[in-house]
This record gives sequence, C-alpha cells and structure tokens, in this order.
Amino acid sequence: MARDVTKVRGKDEFVALLRRVADALESGEALRIQVGGVRVNVPQDAELSVEHESEGGAHEIELQMRWREGS
Repeated sequence: MARDVTKVRGKDEFVALLRRVADALESGEALRIQVGGVRVNVPQDAELSVEHESEGGAHEIELQMRWREGS
C-alpha cells in the first residue's frame, strides 16, 4: 500500500509529538503514532535522519524515521 500523507499540526500538538518521539527513542521502545487515520508502529531500530530542502527562498526540514516492514 503506497501512501504519502502530510498532517499539519498546531504548535502544542507538534511539541507533544516530538516529546513522545524523544521519549520512545531515549527509552529504546517502539513508537505508535497515528497519521491520516492510520496507526503506524515505528520499531526502535528505525533509521533516523534530518533533511533540509531549499528552493526559491522556501525552506523545509524533515525529521525522518525509516524502516522496512517486519523489522
């Protein structure tokens, strides 16, 4: 199933999500998150990266967690 969903969040909700992610990473636990109505389980060994894109004066930073199904 291919998906590409972006969920815009308010500042308080975004901060709470970052805290949950940080807590899960720090404790070595898997993370459960819901995006666009679908619940996703992120394993503790997911690859972590930061991406910066810039074009025409607009900037974007993405904090990414990547893994393969079944890991």
